[in-house]
Amino acid sequence: MPEPVPFIFVCCQFGAEKTCKQELLTRYPGLRFAFSRPGFMTFKVTDPGIRHGSFQLESTFARVWGWSLGKANSDSPKELAESVAERISAVVSSKPFTMLHCWQRDTALPGKNGFEPGVSPVAKVAGQILFDTLLARLPDLRLNGTCKPGERTLCVVLVEQNEWWVGWHDASTTALCWPGGAPPIELPQKAASRAWLKIHEAILWGRVPIQKNDVVAEIGSAPGGAAQYLLERGTTVIAIDPAEMDATVAEHPSLVHVRRRARDVPKRDLMNVRWLVIDINMPPSYTIEVVRDYVQTRGLPVRGIIATLKLPDWKLAAEVDNYRQQFIEMGFSFVDTRQLAFNRQEFCLVALRKRRHRRRSD
Repeated sequence: MPEPVPFIFVCCQFGAEKTCKQELLTRYPGLRFAFSRPGFMTFKVTDPGIRHGSFQLESTFARVWGWSLGKANSDSPKELAESVAERISAVVSSKPFTMLHCWQRDTALPGKNGFEPGVSPVAKVAGQILFDTLLARLPDLRLNGTCKPGERTLCVVLVEQNEWWVGWHDASTTALCWPGGAPPIELPQKAASRAWLKIHEAILWGRVPIQKNDVVAEIGSAPGGAAQYLLERGTTVIAIDPAEMDATVAEHPSLVHVRRRARDVPKRDLMNVRWLVIDINMPPSYTIEVVRDYVQTRGLPVRGIIATLKLPDWKLAAEVDNYRQQFIEMGFSFVDTRQLAFNRQEFCLVALRKRRHRRRSD
């Protein structure tokens, strides 16, 4: 019998499907679009060189991906769980699953009406039913935890209430270690803004080695969510923004608020800066020019950059490779991009002077 034609599944941000689809079809001509719902897609593999064991999907806008085993339909969660168990038997024979990730596709834009990506209450219930069903045949299985690097993971995506899609992957990247590609973090009640989530995820995903007592310059800091998180890590933050900071953040003894535009800050005020964080409501070309001014024209010895690049028009997503190249030309040997789970119509770029400086994966 010939080997079945493989399919891959992809989850992305609600509303980013067209951008993600175009990116993947451009980068991988051996994929053919197959199925789509908001935040979820599948692709048929037509290139025999795309096979598990050697292929790794590289994408800015695919939050998580894996090998698809098809879908299960039923109005009964128990029947859905039994169907999942039947579908995984062929994969289990080669290497058993030790982690089960069960999540819903995104139902709204992150931050809209209180929605944030992660394991929803519905997915928690479904995951427990699945776990109870599978545990007898997979005694080492764990549920919705953070994977160890390379751990074989069963993925179940709740695309509709009565439609679960089944797949799997080996957790080969940091993001694939998280259920649905979203880190298990929550916005604190006293957070100044959602930027707290974005910088937290960026540091985890990018394995950025910001240490206690490091000096971080943050451009576009108001009202202070990212600065708040960085201060919690024990850094000193130079917050550069003409607007007011949240009172709680502004009062922190390790925060220096420079109420100027980025290009009006004297170089002498920035000589001890080792990390640059920038999140301004401007197109990527403007943001990159601000960074260039700091690291080339002013010659600041920064070790790395975390930049949020806004996409006022989704068409700008086609320029991601060009944006990366501009950071490489500025002297950064490691540059990576990802639309974070907690991003909106934007994506994160992490640039480090030396690849070897990345923090080890946990």
